[in-house]
Amino acid sequence: MSYAFLKELRNLSVVVLHPMDEEGMALTDHLRRIGCMPQLVWPVPEKLPKGTNIVLVAIVDDQREALRRLFRTMENPAPTLLAIVSYENPATLQLVLESGAMAVIGRPIKPFGLLTNLAIARNIWTQTQNLARDARRYKRKVKGEQAVSRAKTILMATRNIDEDQAHRELRAEAMSRRIAIEAVAQDIIAGAHTQIAGIASVGEEIFLSDPKESD
Repeated sequence: MSYAFLKELRNLSVVVLHPMDEEGMALTDHLRRIGCMPQLVWPVPEKLPKGTNIVLVAIVDDQREALRRLFRTMENPAPTLLAIVSYENPATLQLVLESGAMAVIGRPIKPFGLLTNLAIARNIWTQTQNLARDARRYKRKVKGEQAVSRAKTILMATRNIDEDQAHRELRAEAMSRRIAIEAVAQDIIAGAHTQIAGIASVGEEIFLSDPKESD
């Protein structure tokens, strides 16, 4: 077991959504022994406590709709979620999938393997967040490159220069203003849109004007 993960556990807020029965109390006590800061919550709340990092949720038949409503309120990124199930049937499996659970704990709950399940679920959650962050960065990069390309096209058309010169002018402007070249590109695109809109507006006014007034 990674020492870094065990150390991280001490700083994670863990919510146990489980009836306040013997099993729920035992689960909460065991989580506390392995270094978590668990909070036993029941019935199902409208929202999770602020700052929740990990949720262990009991899939209880008569709480399905309440659980669905709760899952829909979870912020993005949602906490690491582990589902506790009594049996496998289509309705239970569907709710587990809807929850976005990254691990499943079967009943009766046994202390052995709980820490491993937590570690695996948290690791999957971390990898998922890293992938999402990389995807956002890549999307921003592509959008930035597209903006620079469009801005260069505008400069080439309006100033009668080649692509290399357009790029040099973009870069010089970015350095002069101490901002990213993508930001300069966006300004140029916005300016071109404004100019086009202005020309279109003037054209529309001329088209709609009274011919007698033009005489």
